[in-house]
Amino acid sequence: MTASKHPFPKICVFCQEVFVARKSTTLYCSTACASRAYKENKRQAKVLENKEQIKSKLIAPVIQIQAREVLSVNEVSLLLGVSRWTVQRMLKANKIQSFTIGARRLILREELDNLFKSK
Repeated sequence: MTASKHPFPKICVFCQEVFVARKSTTLYCSTACASRAYKENKRQAKVLENKEQIKSKLIAPVIQIQAREVLSVNEVSLLLGVSRWTVQRMLKANKIQSFTIGARRLILREELDNLFKSK
C-alpha cells in the first residue's frame, strides 16, 4: 500500500503511544517497537509450545494406564488423581479388592469400575 497524502494519528500496538502514520496498515510507531513486538510474539509462541509438550507428557501415561486391566497402587492413584496413601486406605477399608503377586499388590480394573458404580 502506498503512503497517504494525508497522514493520520494512530496508536502503536506495542507501546500504546500516539504517532502519525503515513499508511493505514502501519501498526507500530517505529522499527524498534515492531522488532520488540515480533520478539514478544515469538516468546509467547514458545511458551505455548512448551505448555503443549508438558501437557502431552503428563497425559500419555494416563492414556496407557486406562487401557490396562491390572493396575498397581501407584497407577490407581495416578488414574484417580489421589495419593497412593489414599488408595492404601481404600484397600484397608475394603472399598477396593486387590490381590498380591510376590510383593506387588495389584488391583483389577473392574474393581475401580465397581467402586464408581456403587457411588
